[in-house]
Amino acid sequence: MRNSVEQGRRRNGRRLWAAFALLLLSACLIAVVFAQQQRRRRVVAGSERASSNAGSSVINVKAGSDLQKALKNARPGDTLLLEPGAEFIGSFTLPAKTGDAYITVRSAASDASLPVPGERITPAYAAMLPKIVSPGQGAAALKTEKGAHHYRFIGVEFKPANASALVYDLIQLGDGSKAQNSLDGVPHHLILDRCYVHGVPDAYLKRGVALNSAETEIINSYISDCKAKGQDSQSIMGFNGPGPFKIINNYLEGAGENIMFGGAEPSIPNLVPSDIEVRGNFLTKPLAWRGVWSVKNLFELKNARRVVVDGNLMEHNWSDGQDGTAVLFTVRAEDGRTPWATVEDVEFVNNRVRGAGGIFNFYGDEGRGGHRVTVRNNVFDDIDAQKWKGGGQFMTATQWDGIVVEHNTILNSGNITKSYGRPVTGFVFRNNVVMYNVYGFHGDNHAPGSDSLNTYFPKNIVSHNAIIGGDASISKDRNMFPISLKALKFVNMDAGDYRLRPDSPLKKAASDGTDIGANSDSQALAVR
Repeated sequence: MRNSVEQGRRRNGRRLWAAFALLLLSACLIAVVFAQQQRRRRVVAGSERASSNAGSSVINVKAGSDLQKALKNARPGDTLLLEPGAEFIGSFTLPAKTGDAYITVRSAASDASLPVPGERITPAYAAMLPKIVSPGQGAAALKTEKGAHHYRFIGVEFKPANASALVYDLIQLGDGSKAQNSLDGVPHHLILDRCYVHGVPDAYLKRGVALNSAETEIINSYISDCKAKGQDSQSIMGFNGPGPFKIINNYLEGAGENIMFGGAEPSIPNLVPSDIEVRGNFLTKPLAWRGVWSVKNLFELKNARRVVVDGNLMEHNWSDGQDGTAVLFTVRAEDGRTPWATVEDVEFVNNRVRGAGGIFNFYGDEGRGGHRVTVRNNVFDDIDAQKWKGGGQFMTATQWDGIVVEHNTILNSGNITKSYGRPVTGFVFRNNVVMYNVYGFHGDNHAPGSDSLNTYFPKNIVSHNAIIGGDASISKDRNMFPISLKALKFVNMDAGDYRLRPDSPLKKAASDGTDIGANSDSQALAVR
């Protein structure tokens, strides 16, 4: 009997331990599921690249809610989910806060309803996007408080209220006024990702994004309808922020300049926007703007340092406010108020520039001048003086230290160079395909060819180029002079395919043992 009781006690004890173990296992499983849900929640909130503080919240902001109050109350690590299609009208300010976790402001639409990270947004997603709307009267839809930092916008639309709403800068990141006169209060760590920023067709918008901040990314976004008459307008422009800046995989429309750095006097002494990446973008001007809005160029640096322009497609630039040249590296000291201005250490590589009245303008005769530019592995085609009403030149140049041009395919209707004023030192022109046209290398008051080269480009290196239609008697040694483009044997020149056939005379004819002209693999990067 005593044995039976003891056995019963043991059985009950085992049952209790089994129940306790099952309860403990259930608690662990619940904890794991909860953690996975929280992690998934953070990914949906767009936090895949940033850490999130413990206790961060996801806050739903419905149509009619007070967005400014939500921004004020948000804590670092929080996510504001804005209702898709809802309009938030006003000029909203990002407050300065303590902490280094991002506050994310994004569409409440599911990730499946938006482009995946790294994919560019288009207007086709507009129904899924909440809208932050400027009421006009010169007010920005979004601006930053002094010292604001760690904000990220994902899947948000920014626009003016209507065609009558006067907007200068639709988004202001940092401050271009004298109020931002030291590096201490510059807003930083700001991200626009998969955002749709635009004006109204047939209406004025001076600027999509005023970029006067530090540590800022504009990525995978669509910025359009930035245009004005009788004054400059830009998709993106910065002059009073130190950088670094990443402008990657965007669609960008701007009538004056699509992208510009410099161009106004910075209030921060000795400031040069620096460490700028411009990669994988599509810069264009709609042809319908011709004769309607004031047009200057596609890309311009007036005060910038350490810039990489890589794998972009740039198209459509005609003579209007300027001479139709697409890309300008023109140092401007703002009438002596910015004596430290410079353009230096620039890489312009793997791009395609097409449909313009000219290609480059190098001007380094102000401030601290221009230094060290590399132009490599690009395709320039449809550079036509008659069609786009420009000079058709590859480059206009004066007073520059270090221009290296190599492995490019250049199909233009004007001179290779138009030179004047002070000379360019450190000039290398090597392994390129280029049209000679009427004057080839030409400078003011000097004969084309060697006379102009030796005067305006002393100690130059011009070698291993295919100069179509050129005269070997007035050009440097070790170049070839095909009589026509057809002789180069491109795969399909009429379709814009400038890869070389196996029997091309340019195969392995470059100074480095590779092909003369642009590399075909890199060309593919600039197709957008």
